Amino acid sequence: MKHSKFLRIAAVAAGLSMLAAACGDDDDSATTDDTEPSGEVAEYSIAYVGPLTGDAANLGIFIRDGARVAVEEFNEANDDIEVTLEEFDTQGDPAQAPTVAADYVNDESILGIVGPAFSGETKAVLPTLEQAGLVMVSASATNAELQDVVPGGKSFHRVLANDAAQAKGLVKYLTTSLKPTTLAIVHDNSEYGQGLAVNQLAAQLAGTGIEIVATEAIDPDSEDYSAAVNVVKSAAPDAVFFGGYYEEAGTLAKQLKDEGVEATFIAADGALDVGFIEGAGAAAEGAQISCPCNLATEASPGALGEFATSYQDIIGNEPGTYSTEAYDATNILLAGITDGNTDRAGLLAYVEGLTDVAEAISKTVSFAENGNIEAEGIFLFEVKDGAFAPLVATDDL
Repeated sequence: MKHSKFLRIAAVAAGLSMLAAACGDDDDSATTDDTEPSGEVAEYSIAYVGPLTGDAANLGIFIRDGARVAVEEFNEANDDIEVTLEEFDTQGDPAQAPTVAADYVNDESILGIVGPAFSGETKAVLPTLEQAGLVMVSASATNAELQDVVPGGKSFHRVLANDAAQAKGLVKYLTTSLKPTTLAIVHDNSEYGQGLAVNQLAAQLAGTGIEIVATEAIDPDSEDYSAAVNVVKSAAPDAVFFGGYYEEAGTLAKQLKDEGVEATFIAADGALDVGFIEGAGAAAEGAQISCPCNLATEASPGALGEFATSYQDIIGNEPGTYSTEAYDATNILLAGITDGNTDRAGLLAYVEGLTDVAEAISKTVSFAENGNIEAEGIFLFEVKDGAFAPLVATDDL
């Protein structure tokens, strides 16, 4: 049966003393026989899985740190239970992810994972997670086909809209607000970049009146994108869309500008990082970036602002892309543990049963049967004076 749960963990702290008796053995008697000494702390682990080093490390670090804030707040609020956040660095590499997966899948103390962070690595490990009965809640993996990797699977969940929804929002923005006549598409050939740019955005633009005048791929291991840049320059589009991550996006934007391409530069969530602005330099100004994520600052209203303040206090800097989603994903797992789901099977069943998370801060979180989030709205940001500024939410168009 589906159910709804609040994520304000501290409010249920009074009931946590019952969990100490439930965390010893997995048999039914353990849940009713109070065998642990009074006051003993029940200890559990969850894991962050994603890049902490490598070309896209910034994105992973913001996710890891959003999860850290949730865990530290939880442990501070509760005396009878302590959760450890284990960290597994995949470098965002689909080839490396299965090797890393062996470390956390074989550690039975880990009840669930925040991640994997990227689409390619998620696709690579999903069959293993499913076989292990290990629940995942990704804050950032957006490929539109991930829910189909394991047909009928239960492990997969994400707290943001997928690339099909992001492309739908981009099409809405392009056709109602920016209104380019021609568009060039460049992507990095990754599961994420090509999937969003070609399989989703290009396909959904058919029949809108916006003509795609060039489609090019770059090699993310190269720093010379001149072949793609020359094709785009010759096509003279009104706008250029890039599917890929921030480092390559910054290099591409700079090289386009250096060659005199004045088209509006548009990218998606993988480029929503200060690394894009640093890499592009002056060419970043005016660039527009979409994301199914919601950025938090200390000036944000309500829970977003409170989270940003807590993040600043704990981490020492402002939250970034996917930090709020990571906070929500982690709190979902923490709420499940608080609810008494202290083994993998129980926590998986708990997350599978969530219809909505009333106090998620990034958006309304409601899981469909396939693990996708129900909400499809996206946010657009523009680089102004060297920083990302809110541009529009597609729900408002």
